[in-house]
Amino acid sequence: MKENIINGKISYIECSDDPLSADIGIIRNGDATWLYDVGSDERVIAGLTGNYKVVLSHFHQDHTGNIEKLSIREAFVSHETKRHVRMGTVVDKDIFMDNLHIFPLPSSHCKGSLGLEVDETYAFVGDALYSRSRDGYYIFNVQLLKDEIAVLKKLKAPYLLVSHLKGMVRRRDEVIAELEELYDQRDKNSSEIRLKQGSSDVNS
Repeated sequence: MKENIINGKISYIECSDDPLSADIGIIRNGDATWLYDVGSDERVIAGLTGNYKVVLSHFHQDHTGNIEKLSIREAFVSHETKRHVRMGTVVDKDIFMDNLHIFPLPSSHCKGSLGLEVDETYAFVGDALYSRSRDGYYIFNVQLLKDEIAVLKKLKAPYLLVSHLKGMVRRRDEVIAELEELYDQRDKNSSEIRLKQGSSDVNS
């Protein structure tokens, strides 16, 4: 298990494609260690032998698959994720615990996404910036995109940590600018924005 360092408190285990397994964020916060997502590849959790608090970004298997293989003190999940993993405290509004902020994050990718802001410096957002894919198009829901932009603007952290992105780190202001540009492409007669696959920086 190789940890990639973000700063003195935050690190992550990199995602993989075969098998598909999301990045695992590791936050050492005082006497507690938090995980943001747990991946699905058993090989990457061999060194995770502690007793963890966990935030699951959403219910997709590549983010939640290892949940029963770890020692979990407490888990924070959305309603949708709890239906899949059958455990955890449901988060349906902002929760602040010392220097941590768990928040619902509207997303076209998946209903019931959660983010985790640490020290008002970095915010884990999982797959929430991504769209759905259908028939060779990226599909963004217009209302969810508007709501997502509003949530991102309220964060204090200047940096976002994005799953399945090499190095994970993106500037929040740059992401917001891209999403606003995307939102400006909406058609008043449609609830969706459809982009030919390969044309969206947000999904790359």
